[in-house]
Amino acid sequence: MAEEEEAVGEAEPVLEEVPPLSDEAFQARQPIFDEIFAGSTAQDIKAKSIAERKENGLEDRSLTYGEIDFGLMNQILNTVKTNFGPLYEKGVFLDLGSGVGKACVAAALQHPFEKVVGVETLQSLSDVGAAAAAKYQEAQLPEGVHKPELQLVKGDFVSEFEAHIEPVAAQVTVCLAVATCYGEKETQAMVAAARKMPENSFMISFTQALPESFVVDKQRHPRQRKAAAVRKACARRGVEPCPASEVEVPDNEFDPDGFTLVHRETVQVPWGAPATVFVYKKVPMAVPEEVAEGEPVATDEAPPEQTE
Repeated sequence: MAEEEEAVGEAEPVLEEVPPLSDEAFQARQPIFDEIFAGSTAQDIKAKSIAERKENGLEDRSLTYGEIDFGLMNQILNTVKTNFGPLYEKGVFLDLGSGVGKACVAAALQHPFEKVVGVETLQSLSDVGAAAAAKYQEAQLPEGVHKPELQLVKGDFVSEFEAHIEPVAAQVTVCLAVATCYGEKETQAMVAAARKMPENSFMISFTQALPESFVVDKQRHPRQRKAAAVRKACARRGVEPCPASEVEVPDNEFDPDGFTLVHRETVQVPWGAPATVFVYKKVPMAVPEEVAEGEPVATDEAPPEQTE
């Protein structure tokens, strides 16, 4: 009896799906965001970024400033929840290159994450972010609204990946990267973080897409290709059912930790001309019952033709 009670006590809590933020809720939280970043305009912050990079001889284009405002973050999260969810409560929101923390604070005000983490390497932006984080801690949210823990870290998400990203990556349900000027090393850090993220998590990138080798579609996923190969092998009339284990699956490059592109659109961004936002999801691919290992498959249907 005691063992049964212990087992019940260890059951994981059921997480609730979070609906899109209503217009009313958005309007109630917008003033809180505006107060936190009062006086921190995109132009002023960009000037701070340029000054620090010039003073320290930092020529790396990946340090170019770009930000996400309250409205754009709401648009993205609502798109995810409406079309590609569910997006549950809890989990971690991670911003790779968080600037002064605007995207992080917006995410914290718009969704009940357990924790929101941003990592920024420039000191001038981290200083503004620290002041914003202090204001966030003091802010009074509307009654009943969950207030996620906010952690804005001064650090390099590439060279200090093990210290700042690895400890939280497995809990990240939404990862953001304003990758407009990111280079190879930043892109590979994005991929490294994505590998550790759980199933059904989302990676959101601006301007630059994830490497093609890391993007998985139904034709490239190994289990989906196996299902297609088995159906094709057993589709001819009069042929004895064949064990799935005996069907050869054509080789195809794929990444077992890859993400699927579920959405892309052009949006207006605060830093200038419109940019493309890419939304990826780590989609779990279920193995169809009829292609379970060793089980035969029989069908009279011809395999469907693939279209471009």
